[in-house]
Formats: sequence, structure tokens, C-alpha cells
Amino acid sequence: MHVSLAEALEVRGGPLQEEEVWAVLSQSAESLQELFHKDPSAMGFIISPWSLLLMPSGNISFTDEYVTQQDLRAFTAPEVLKGNSLTSVSDIEKMHMYSLGMTLFWGADYEIPHSQPMELGEHINSLLLNMCDDITLSRISLRTVLDISSKHIRNSSCDPPFSYIRRLVRTVIFFFYRPQHLPVYPLVSVFLPFVLFLHTSLVYFSLKNRLY
Repeated sequence: MHVSLAEALEVRGGPLQEEEVWAVLSQSAESLQELFHKDPSAMGFIISPWSLLLMPSGNISFTDEYVTQQDLRAFTAPEVLKGNSLTSVSDIEKMHMYSLGMTLFWGADYEIPHSQPMELGEHINSLLLNMCDDITLSRISLRTVLDISSKHIRNSSCDPPFSYIRRLVRTVIFFFYRPQHLPVYPLVSVFLPFVLFLHTSLVYFSLKNRLY
């Protein structure tokens, strides 16, 4: 079971914090790298707040299901909107860097009033801007994103990236354990059958990490 980034922030009612942005970026980049190694031909999805999935394990996954009703143009790379052919793995990689960067900007800006700026440090803001460069050749590579995010994590005193993902998933779980919210929340009919499964999964991964 999984929770999309959009669903987690809808339940929270507020944006990603800076270290959560770093965590989602790091875990997403690692997931993309793994997917490229396995099967680059299966990378035709568009990363968006609805297709970026937070897993109970703390990992990130992606899907092209359940997003047909969403307007993804803001998260789609300019070259794709223009109908340009993606003829190489590098082209596909740069497409995903753009979409991931725009998705994280969306998360960092979620429910923030227009008169209030996003609370992002210069380092992460600059990195996301480079990911969202309109010029494909100038856009930062996946390898560079991995290197920068890994260096930030090593040099910071923050928790491991996967722990932030787990907390975002727990945000949804705990919301549905509060009965007063069940009658009014529009997604309850979708999520309620999976709440127990999510809870069990989080407990399992927590115990597994302690043991190993």
C-alpha cells in the first residue's frame, strides 16, 4: 500500500518542510536510478504530486495510474509539451528531473498564502531551480542530484531520509484513526480498507530496522 504526496499533504494541510524536501528528493532520485538500471523503457510516467508514492518502508515509487483526472502540464517538461521526441536515456532522465523538481516546489509551497514565501534554504532552492531549467542541456543530471543530496544528508544532523517518508505515511494513518474525521474526509472510502495494512507494514519495517 502507498500514499501519494498529494494525499499526505492534503491530510496535513500544510507544505513539506525543508528536510522533508531533501528526504523526498533523495529517495526519489534513488528510486529513479534503480528504475533506469532495471528498464529505461518503463519510464514513460510523469512525476507529479499524484504519481509520487510514499511507501511504508520509507522508499518512493511512481505510477501512471489514478492521475488521469489531474492537469499535469505544470509538471511536464517543456520539451515534452512541445512534442519533441525523447531519443535517449539522457532525454528521459532530464524529463524526470524537471517533473521531480516541479513536484517538490509544489510540495514546499502547498497551502502557503501567496503573500508568504516558501521556507526553503538557498541550497535546496537553487538545486530545484536547476532541475526545472527550461533548457534540457542545462538541466541538472540525476547523478548530480544523487551526489548533492547524499552530501547534504552526510553533513547534516537530520534523521535518515526514509524516516521522513514514513512519518508522512503515518500522517495519513493517524488521521484515519481519529473517528471525528471519518464522515467528512472525501478520500475515506478509498483509504479506510487499507489503514490496518499500512499500520502493520510500518510496525514491520520499524522492527526490522531495529533487529538489523
